[in-house]
Amino acid sequence: MAKTTNKFSELLEAEWVESLLTAWNGAVILAVGGLLLYLTRFHPAPGVRLAELIFSSFAIALGLVIVGLSVWRGKQASDLPTVPFPCPYCTSNNLFIAPPTDDFECDHCHRTVHFAFGEPVPVRTVICQYCHTEHRVAMTVQRYVCDRCNRLLDVGSDPTKKVSIVGTAAVDSTEALLQNYDVLLVAYDRRTENELALKLVNLMVVNMPEAKRQMVLVSAATPLTVVRNLPHRKAESIRRQLQELGATASLRSNQQAPTAGSGQPRAPHA
Repeated sequence: MAKTTNKFSELLEAEWVESLLTAWNGAVILAVGGLLLYLTRFHPAPGVRLAELIFSSFAIALGLVIVGLSVWRGKQASDLPTVPFPCPYCTSNNLFIAPPTDDFECDHCHRTVHFAFGEPVPVRTVICQYCHTEHRVAMTVQRYVCDRCNRLLDVGSDPTKKVSIVGTAAVDSTEALLQNYDVLLVAYDRRTENELALKLVNLMVVNMPEAKRQMVLVSAATPLTVVRNLPHRKAESIRRQLQELGATASLRSNQQAPTAGSGQPRAPHA
């Protein structure tokens, strides 16, 4: 397999990316073989014509085999047996090749599901004392930022302990966690351009040509806004995903975002 992973979505994405790249190489070989086959008619010498005919036929056959194998490889990955594992926070199923034993990020709510000694860490329900929103929180978590009002909650490790508010937007030490952020793409590694473009297709809901067109314009002076107005935890998760694909990404607080008509975007904070 292209990537050693237990998570079906990651393995499937990696397999299809490699299959598409392989199919592209096969299509190039197929096109070259077809062109050579067409050019054989312009060579009057029988020996040269026969050699070109053999070579072009071989190239066409090789191209067809490569394209066929890439499609078969992608289909084989799609047909792998999977093991569903419900996220303890949002209850949506994540698919795995084998039962998970390590921390992973939920494909649906993007929260980290924690494991200890190969077993999932139990979760409990806590209620924000300010907006009364219910949250599912791992038992090992001491503090949690409310998804609705962005207040920092002291949940502790004792389920019987009352949840208290320990931070607001006016507290400097938690100010970063209480803001929403945009995720900016500043630079990328051209060796992983196709994989990154595929990720941008999913995040920005655009097609592949449009994703690549916007990537060409990326620089430190003109970063590409990948997603907007996300809580710190989700924005940081997406930033890490981009960095894993060889990109340089940063977060920009909405309070720092340039307003309309302000001209050139401001340089992002690391």
